[in-house]
Amino acid sequence: MDIPEYYRKFQTPKKDKASEEKVDEQQQKQPTQPQTQQKPEVQKSAQAPQTKDKTKLYQGNGFTLNQLEDWQDKTLYTITGPVTDGIQHNIIISVDQEPAFKDLVEYAEWHIKTMEKELKSCMLLKKNETKLADGTDAYEAIFSWYPTDQIRIYQHQIFVLVEKAMYKMTASFTKKTRKTIGPSVERMMLSFKTTR
Repeated sequence: MDIPEYYRKFQTPKKDKASEEKVDEQQQKQPTQPQTQQKPEVQKSAQAPQTKDKTKLYQGNGFTLNQLEDWQDKTLYTITGPVTDGIQHNIIISVDQEPAFKDLVEYAEWHIKTMEKELKSCMLLKKNETKLADGTDAYEAIFSWYPTDQIRIYQHQIFVLVEKAMYKMTASFTKKTRKTIGPSVERMMLSFKTTR
């Protein structure tokens, strides 16, 4: 039967005998592999023995995780404000969950002495006991120091003891911003409360 040229392209081409023999030879040369059923990786990991870690729940700012018991949280919290008079204003809050100090004054005095040793031209302007807005006992220190010969920085620190944890808040100002935004920042620091 003669098929018009247009329809020939739709027809399945016939394989010639020589090409069929080549395919058979190639298949015979290849080693036969046993048909094994592959298990997905998920199943393999599910069968692996699970190790039970000793953990405690760590609560961060908007998240939690299972923290290994012998790990310590050394988070520094930084609340940033405006860049004014050439410096980035902020409050840095550090927490010491297991302090090696007997009381708040000893903790504050150790930090004050460390500041005086480490900062260039550091001068202690004020240190005394104070209270937070909610009446919690606190201790404060105010320093001035020169990070460069041209810039004088004032640093205000407030120390708080709640149960066994010690907190240190630090804010820095220039001479100008100590007067302009300093009082608002101090009120913010004194509003500190723990959720313990």
